[in-house]
Amino acid sequence: MKLFTFAMVLFLTACASLNNGARQIQPVELKDAKAKTWFTTCSGAVEDWSSCHSKARKTCPNGYETLDKLESPVGGRRELTFMCK
Repeated sequence: MKLFTFAMVLFLTACASLNNGARQIQPVELKDAKAKTWFTTCSGAVEDWSSCHSKARKTCPNGYETLDKLESPVGGRRELTFMCK
């Protein structure tokens, strides 16, 4: 019984940790200050391509140009590199 209780606590803690991490919006990072290019990811089940583009619009109020898009079907990884106009 103790082993079952320990396993359940461990399982619920892991689920809570994963669920909390999934809700975090991934940041926009300055990739190259000289070229003024930005990079963000919108991976997982919580974010999608529209989330990446929304972050780019917020970063570049006068518009942006997509420089590179990468999508991996394994793990749902999506990456966007862009430059402000």
